[in-house]
Amino acid sequence: MKHIGIVDITTVGACICANEIVTEYIRIHQTETHPEFTIHSFPFSLYKEYVLSQNWEELSNIILLSIKKLCRSGCEFIIIPSNTPHYAIKKIMERSPVPVLNMIDLVSEECVSRGYKKVSILGTKVTMQGGLYKDHLNSKGIVITTPDEDGCNLINSLIFDYIIPLKKDRESFSVVVADTVIKKIDCDAIILACTELPDVYNETNLLKPVLDTTRFIAHKAIEFSEL
Repeated sequence: MKHIGIVDITTVGACICANEIVTEYIRIHQTETHPEFTIHSFPFSLYKEYVLSQNWEELSNIILLSIKKLCRSGCEFIIIPSNTPHYAIKKIMERSPVPVLNMIDLVSEECVSRGYKKVSILGTKVTMQGGLYKDHLNSKGIVITTPDEDGCNLINSLIFDYIIPLKKDRESFSVVVADTVIKKIDCDAIILACTELPDVYNETNLLKPVLDTTRFIAHKAIEFSEL
């Protein structure tokens, strides 16, 4: 199996993803083994500065430094379990010394496979309002809907102010956001387009089909590791 490299943008999302690689591989193959993987993490503050300023060039430079460190550990391909940095994915893929899986392409293809017609994108404000998935999904005939401005602000706050710092009251705040914003969105499925959101949301508590991008990219990493 190929050695997986995981670029840790936020440790919450990276750890959910890594754990899913282990548990899903064991579930599929009924074995105690799993693909080898290495995680590299720079401080989140380095990424946050460039995400907020939408400086994708500098963001790609930091991620490429992380990829180079992972390659020195023997990694043979890379996943980035974080949606927003995929604004820079073309730059990253062009310059990476090893293959990098494009989560946006893979998630969009999965939406088609599942027959979704109208999806809601939940993530950081930059992801929801900046059109990260727009061209990919619209070209496949899938309509995108996002919360209004106040809703986007609440979801963005949930991610940056509650989930990433792992505040104890993130669960209770997530219930408020779900009841006042998410459950009122007109869609037939929800894309958790922030790899931290699975820490608090799933199909059971959102009452709709959910595409969990964090665990989905873990499944794709397993598939690629076996090619």
